[in-house]
Amino acid sequence: MPQISPISLMFTLFGGLGISAAYGLLGFGLSYYRGGTDDGRAFFAAYTTSFKTILSLGLILGIAGIVYKYQRAIAETIRAAFDEAELSDTEYYRYEHRFFSTFRSVTFSAEFVIIAWIIFSYAHFPLSGPGETMMMIAVCTEWALGVYVGRKLRYASEMLESLLNVRVTRNLFRKRELDVINLYVHVASTLMLIFGYIHVVNYFEGPFRYDSIFGQSIKPFLLIPVIIGSPVLLIFNFYPRTVLRKLYSRSIDFEASRLKKKMANAKLSLYEKRSYLIEFERMSREQLRYSLQLTLSDLPIGITILIAAIQSLMRH
Repeated sequence: MPQISPISLMFTLFGGLGISAAYGLLGFGLSYYRGGTDDGRAFFAAYTTSFKTILSLGLILGIAGIVYKYQRAIAETIRAAFDEAELSDTEYYRYEHRFFSTFRSVTFSAEFVIIAWIIFSYAHFPLSGPGETMMMIAVCTEWALGVYVGRKLRYASEMLESLLNVRVTRNLFRKRELDVINLYVHVASTLMLIFGYIHVVNYFEGPFRYDSIFGQSIKPFLLIPVIIGSPVLLIFNFYPRTVLRKLYSRSIDFEASRLKKKMANAKLSLYEKRSYLIEFERMSREQLRYSLQLTLSDLPIGITILIAAIQSLMRH
């Protein structure tokens, strides 16, 4: 079964931050070369302090790297748990094709790049020349990669949902054979919620010029990622676990039925047989229920981020 290493996740995330730092130095160099010391300082201040792009860009680069690096773990996990004939009776392969479709990822992200470019052009970074261009590229990249990750989470959830129509013929719960999917979605969606908060707050509170014909009326549009993304990410965070719970529950039912048949000819009293089956189901259901209860602790994260974004809007 595919494994997701916490150390690998950490280094991928740090790698994104490193790339963001290098991009900031490149922007500083270009601004300094084309506009002198003042332009170089202005860009670096905007990138690191005023808008904290170094942090938000680094975070989304790391998250996108994690999602891309481990995307095949989902398909490999599902294909290891179910055979081709079982999966063919569902919509699984249709969603898997969409999940891996490069064309769909590029076109969907490109649409949001255009939207981001329009919004931030009217908001207008307090820079000129290469500095402004580098900031525009950075923020549009953040939107594009955010959409890329959101799209992957959507189809990962739909791939898992399609398994509800699969007939469970063995105990998947014993070795938690589908837990890798849960980890993938949970890590990506939680990090995305954190990124959404950092991105929106830093740009929403940033010192844009707002000198277009729209003035500051363009400002609420900066909240689009968190207003759209937070509820969606919360759904993607919880729904796959609900599906897993149903699949694991059916696995427990299958295992209980198998044990019942196996003990039919065993030299045990009827009381002992019933006691064993009851204890098996009780322990299995408790483990399954405990796993579900752990997910509830994630709920305040998304709610807090969404409320913080709304409060920022209400203050202006």
